[in-house]
Amino acid sequence: MEPPSYEEASLHPPPLSTGLNIPPPPSYDASLSSPSTPPPTYGEAVTIQADPFPGLTPASVPAAVISPPQNNGSIIHPHAQVGVRPTVNGRQTQPVVVVTQPTPVPIRVTCLRDSPGLVRCPHCHHTVTTKVTYLPGRTAWCLCILLTLMGLVCGFCLIPFMIHGLQDAHHSCPRCGNNLHTYTR
Repeated sequence: MEPPSYEEASLHPPPLSTGLNIPPPPSYDASLSSPSTPPPTYGEAVTIQADPFPGLTPASVPAAVISPPQNNGSIIHPHAQVGVRPTVNGRQTQPVVVVTQPTPVPIRVTCLRDSPGLVRCPHCHHTVTTKVTYLPGRTAWCLCILLTLMGLVCGFCLIPFMIHGLQDAHHSCPRCGNNLHTYTR
């Protein structure tokens, strides 16, 4: 049996056996009503604010940091020269604010892993960042032997010797050259 033609199918109402009561879609001619007011112009939409970043105002300086009146109320850094204000083309400018970072704290030599670390060398007593060299250790050799026993002899067994994650990390002092620690895998 052939399905009915389009004209025959449009003459019969659709079956109501679906159980869902879905209204038909709106017709193409029914358009949405236009807004009652036009959109704002560019000048109305964009306004210039006096302070676009109100939360980023400069912080006030506590009274303990401000110098005594003999320095004309200027802020002086503890390491700066007292009473000197920077000048540009003969006129005085705002004092320069100097921000210093805290000194790094060295870690213990036994806490070194596979990346360089900041330590105090027990030999030369300088605070240095260690120099790391990677040398094959027990893990690399065991994986090489395992790959050889599996039949991967044509150079594949040498792959563990090229991966830093499988090798031991030897930490040394860059100043005196002494060995500080060996991180084994």
